[in-house]
Amino acid sequence: MKKKLQHSLAHTHLTFPMETVTGTIGELARLLAAGTEVPEEFYYVAGLTVFGATCSPNLTTNVGVEVDTRFYTVLLGDSYSVKKSTAMRNTIEFFSGLNTNTPHVIHGVGSAEGLARELIQNPRLILAQDEFRSFLDKTKVQSSVLLPMTTSLFEGHTWDNSTKDKEKCVRVSDAHLSVIGCCTTETYQNMWSQEAIAIGFPNRLFLANAEAKPKVAWPEAPDRKALERIKAHIQRQLARLALTYEIAPAAKRAWEDWYQALPQSEHVKRLDAIGLRLLPLIALSNDKEIIDVETVHDVCAILDYELKLRMLTDPIDADNTIAKLEEGIRRALKVKGPLSNRELRRTIHADRAGVWAFHKALKNLREVADVGVTRAGLLALAPVKEKPECHQDCHQVPE
Repeated sequence: MKKKLQHSLAHTHLTFPMETVTGTIGELARLLAAGTEVPEEFYYVAGLTVFGATCSPNLTTNVGVEVDTRFYTVLLGDSYSVKKSTAMRNTIEFFSGLNTNTPHVIHGVGSAEGLARELIQNPRLILAQDEFRSFLDKTKVQSSVLLPMTTSLFEGHTWDNSTKDKEKCVRVSDAHLSVIGCCTTETYQNMWSQEAIAIGFPNRLFLANAEAKPKVAWPEAPDRKALERIKAHIQRQLARLALTYEIAPAAKRAWEDWYQALPQSEHVKRLDAIGLRLLPLIALSNDKEIIDVETVHDVCAILDYELKLRMLTDPIDADNTIAKLEEGIRRALKVKGPLSNRELRRTIHADRAGVWAFHKALKNLREVADVGVTRAGLLALAPVKEKPECHQDCHQVPE
């Protein structure tokens, strides 16, 4: 099943929930997509990304955690015919014409030092990558800190990488980085390094896929008057900033119901963080005075779609891989008795699945007390008398 999904999403019937395409960003998406081959959902997600970057850090929600409105977005499609780059380019061009302080846009980055330099000059920055894989390839360069830097800046605003060589130090503060890129589905599933998976970069991404629309030999230009009307409306919405949204009691209950019903899966990580960023954006786009139940329902529909898309495009089939490793660990320890971390890895051939998946499986088994550590520092099936501290080799488990 997984191998079939790697080639195409065209037959999965997984489509973006179009009923959520609302507000001024929804109007913009419909207007720009009309009479063209560009999918409406690409314009909508790209619009939310650039709108969110424009609102950051002046739009938030009154909750107990920091809520920013920045996204790391990737538009997925099976081929050039889906027009991913066109959606990204036209959306950025529209927002650049607003009479407001829009974020600076760069169309590529070569190193952490280069990105830091741009962020120092322009703290509110959008990194637009026509080919998202080229960004991932840059992070694989030896000694590069581009991957940990961008990963950290998804939720944070500062980054320091002090070294003996002052010229190679990377330091940014008060940074508000957004990312938008394009990628084919097959490339996306095969471009990830173990380091990127282990550090959790994929679960920071806001994904959107779409199928190719019917061919249009002569694409229509958008109605200029309608475009100016939407532009003026968005500018009025931006004029409301800085703004902190309250949440209606019924909306809180609806969000809690959705949150509590999330399945146990690697793919749900940071899904709620993306949802908390969407809530104030969609509320503002619809001229809401409060985040209401309708807004929560729309965001939850988008997140349900996002979860399914993550599972379909998972580069390592994480849930099944980890489950198989968990069973392999149990069997190996039952048959062979206590083993060192290295012996266990070799016994179950864990490196074939990846070190991150092995550590995650082992961490899961230790959390539910199926596996423990003996006084000699060996891994064994429970019940065992735990030593005060875990053996160093198995204690450093990546999140």
